[in-house]
Amino acid sequence: MSSNPLIIDIPDPIIKRNYNLIRHYLINLLDSGLDFLRRIYVKENSDSSFLEFTANNYYDYILKDYIRRKGKTQIRIVLNSAVECLNHIEDDLIDPDFLDEKVKKTFAEYANVDWSLKHTSSSHPIRSELELISRLTYRISIIQATRFINCNEPDVKFVSELIRKKYATKELCQEALDAVLSIFDQMIDCFERNLDAINIPFYKPTWNIRDWKYMRRLYEFALELMDNELSKIYTGENF
Repeated sequence: MSSNPLIIDIPDPIIKRNYNLIRHYLINLLDSGLDFLRRIYVKENSDSSFLEFTANNYYDYILKDYIRRKGKTQIRIVLNSAVECLNHIEDDLIDPDFLDEKVKKTFAEYANVDWSLKHTSSSHPIRSELELISRLTYRISIIQATRFINCNEPDVKFVSELIRKKYATKELCQEALDAVLSIFDQMIDCFERNLDAINIPFYKPTWNIRDWKYMRRLYEFALELMDNELSKIYTGENF
């Protein structure tokens, strides 16, 4: 049985509000990335009108749904784990022993939807390094999510307000974001040094984007997107 159920019981209305604000925001960011991936995927596979038609339909009805389901599951696992950490916070920090145990118990489920592991050969020498990077990403994501979900301000209506409540300046928020991005940088560097580690069987829906160029461009888009999001948040825009 999953240790992170699809629907988690959150009796506190403020905590539930924070959970939903963060969840919807992360899904919106996921969808922005999927829209970008669609544009570059169709462009790269449109040498003829027939191929363009095929690429559009393959992406819309197979590839996007597969990736989106995995991404939403990853978001759910992180946020549910963060909620369970709320009763183990002291001085705005999660009890490290509890966090270690939580990561240990739920990492297998997280790893099952982590692209860096799901599409990597289990026998490749870099597999252990990627597993460590994935575990660190998961741990840091729980810590950051817990901080947002733990906001007790009663008047918050928008996710942008929630972010500003926890990080008063753009610089502080960027520093927190960089803690996650630095781990992603390590993952990307690891892959680019070992492209032979990528292993996506033909029957997997993602086989058609096995070319690393898609992942590199998607990551660069994500960096640009987050920079734009921070600019909007810290000029006072609410969304």
